[in-house]
Amino acid sequence: MTLTELFKQNPDIVINTDIDGILSGLLLVKYCQCNIVGFTNSEDTVWLADGHDDLYGGIYVDMFVTDPRTICIDQHVVAINDEHMQSIRNERIVFSPQSDDVNNLRVFDKWGFENKYPFGTFQYLIAKLESEGIKVQLPNLQDPVPNSKIKIGDLLNRPDDAMKTTLSAYVKNAEYWWAWLGDLAPDGSITKLKKYLDDLASDSDAKVDAIPLPKKRRKHTDKEYYNQRAEDAETIKKKTAQYFKENYQSGKDGDFKNILDGNNAVLPNFLNYINSIASIMGMQNIMIPQRYIIHKGIAHKTNWLNIFEPEFLENYSIAGHKIFSYAFIYSPGNERQTNFSFTIDMK
Repeated sequence: MTLTELFKQNPDIVINTDIDGILSGLLLVKYCQCNIVGFTNSEDTVWLADGHDDLYGGIYVDMFVTDPRTICIDQHVVAINDEHMQSIRNERIVFSPQSDDVNNLRVFDKWGFENKYPFGTFQYLIAKLESEGIKVQLPNLQDPVPNSKIKIGDLLNRPDDAMKTTLSAYVKNAEYWWAWLGDLAPDGSITKLKKYLDDLASDSDAKVDAIPLPKKRRKHTDKEYYNQRAEDAETIKKKTAQYFKENYQSGKDGDFKNILDGNNAVLPNFLNYINSIASIMGMQNIMIPQRYIIHKGIAHKTNWLNIFEPEFLENYSIAGHKIFSYAFIYSPGNERQTNFSFTIDMK
């Protein structure tokens, strides 16, 4: 099934409140005539618009939900091994770069996680839509974002740290996945996002080249180029976080933990956020519902333990508690960070 076919059957989407979810949702509204019927903070809350009572009826964008009735479009690692990924693929409809290629699955093991897709759902959706023949038109990436110190290209490469990943953090893995996206849409707008980052890298390298070399040194080191790219990416990331905070009072990823006032109506700053990002994307008069029903769960982070596996694989539960959504957020064996994020008892 293609995305185009999917949204003809069910145009209702529930999207994440961070910049990746908002950009992804707006892309689907613009090119697939989708309806935003809910939001999630990807932690402990789902907000569904009045009249949309089925927690599993909408298509979740930028989030994986365990219920097999739910269709998800997501980029997170969600399978503990190849067999688990195959069962996910067999029992439901999931769109994900981690699972698109049956011979190259990304799962929660050392190889799978180190080589996981490192960008946002937004970049994936652009390439996926373009592979289906939809001409995605991006704004001029060099134009400034209003009321900010960043450019549109900075904003559109913010989802899931695509810029930082490409310029410094995981360069080789990023190269693989940009090529993978490019293969989906060789002549599409996804290549413009990559070129924007290539130009940034060239600008960073030029800064290093302009530094006079000490005597007896004939060239600058790879570390000097790496450090300059990392510094420039971090500077833009901080400016983007400043843009989110000063204009919309959101988190550093453009995320909202709450979107409603005491009467369950949309907060003005969240509505301004959506409309402002929509305007940047060339969209006006975005219609979203004004009142919502709140669904609450309990969010946890811990290290994945093998003792979780039998109950988890049987019915997506831990200690008798039903898991609503989850993601593996760091690699196995990483003792410095909890690597398993999940939400239980969603009601």
